[in-house]
Amino acid sequence: MDDILVRLDEELFLDLKEAEDLIVLAISKRAKDLAKSIASKYNLECDILFIEEVKSPINKEVSLASVSESRDYVIIEELVRSFEITDDFLFNEIERVYEEKILEDIHQFRKGEGLISIKDKSVLLVDVAANTGLTLLCAIKSCINQGANFIKVGVGVIAKETAEMIEKIVDKVYFGKVIEDYVSTEFYIKESK
Repeated sequence: MDDILVRLDEELFLDLKEAEDLIVLAISKRAKDLAKSIASKYNLECDILFIEEVKSPINKEVSLASVSESRDYVIIEELVRSFEITDDFLFNEIERVYEEKILEDIHQFRKGEGLISIKDKSVLLVDVAANTGLTLLCAIKSCINQGANFIKVGVGVIAKETAEMIEKIVDKVYFGKVIEDYVSTEFYIKESK
């Protein structure tokens, strides 16, 4: 994984060495150090956009949705229908995850302060790995709704289908490695240790 992150950093260097109004946002706790490193290297502001997944009650390994600290959410409708999850249950779970996980993270990491203002700014969303893109989609939606004017995405390892989808909806992408047959995020993180 380290060589992939080096490749990602090299790609970023070419574009970010003259960036001034860019804000680097980690979109997972595991990406916090990577985002800080990028921000420090290019003298940019940095924060973490807290996002949590909402799991299926039938299979806790399956994510039905994700919710951000700005209460934006993305739902995988096909899974919700296939598991016959009611809207009431789903939206109650989104609210529960927000209150129990995201608010706790905001207090732990930012002492209750809100996300740095991204209105009329360019943002670089950073994560170590992405499989389905659920977290990325939620982060992108949050940035759009908060008025970011330019969205870039940097991911160390990403599934090919997800990379193709993300490339279509953001302004610029930096991917360390695109994987055709993505195993799991945990697999690539373990591989790096």
